[in-house]
Amino acid sequence: MRRLLCPVCTAVLLSATPAGSAAPDAGTSPSRPAAKGASVDAGPPDAGAPAPSDPPIASERLAEARALVPPLLLYGQLQPVVGAWVEYLVQSKQGKAFPVRAAVVGETPREHDTLYQVEVDYQTAPRALIVVWVARAGTARPMVERLALSLPPNAPVSVPVDLLTDHAALRGVPVRQRDTELRAGPFAGKAREQTFRLETGRQVTVVTADRVPVFGVESLRDPEATWTAQKSGTGARPALDAVPLTLPRLPTP
Repeated sequence: MRRLLCPVCTAVLLSATPAGSAAPDAGTSPSRPAAKGASVDAGPPDAGAPAPSDPPIASERLAEARALVPPLLLYGQLQPVVGAWVEYLVQSKQGKAFPVRAAVVGETPREHDTLYQVEVDYQTAPRALIVVWVARAGTARPMVERLALSLPPNAPVSVPVDLLTDHAALRGVPVRQRDTELRAGPFAGKAREQTFRLETGRQVTVVTADRVPVFGVESLRDPEATWTAQKSGTGARPALDAVPLTLPRLPTP
C-alpha cells in the first residue's frame, strides 16, 4: 500500500522544496505550446500530449502531476452526491490486496462554482487518507484545487494542485475503447471499457458504468494495481479529523 502512495508522497515533498531548487508546483509550463489531441485509432508519437483546451504540462513533470489526481478521479467522472461512497478491492502488483473507500463528504457553494471534498480512504494498518478538493461550475470540467495526504502519526499535509480532473496529458493517449457489459456483481449492466497509453508506453484500462457512484469507475488497471468496485452506499462523513498543514504555492523561478 505504501508503494502505491509513494508518488503522492514524492509530489508533496517536491512541493515543500524551497523555490530555488524546484519547479512550480505540479501545474503548467507556460513556455510550451499545447499539442493537438489524438484520435482513438492512432495516437501521436508523443503519447500523453494534451488536448488543445488543456494547459500544457512539462514532460519532466507528468509523473509528479499525475500523482496529484487520484486515478479513480482522473479516469472517471465525478458524480458529486454528498454522502455517496464506493468501496474497491485493490490488488497490488506485488499480490497484496486491501479495501479502499472513496466518498464525496462535503460541498461548499461559492460565488461562481461549488467546492467538493472527496476522500479516498486506504483502509489498511496504518491507515492512509487522500483528500482532494474539487471545484466545479455547472457543466464545466472539474478541477482539483488542493490535495491533502494523511499518513499517521504524521500531521496531514495539503498542497496546491490546480489540475483538470480529466487532463489529457495525465490520462494518456486513448488507444482503444468499446462498449461492454458487466454480467455479474452489484453493478451489472452496460459499461464502457477504455485503454490509455502513457508517455512511458505502459497502459491503463478503465471500465466505467453509470451504476457506480462517486466516479462511475467499476474497475481500473494501471501499472501499479487493479481496482475493482465491490459495494456502495450513502451516509459517508468526513474522515479527515485534523486541519492539514498547508504548504504555499511556489513562485515560478
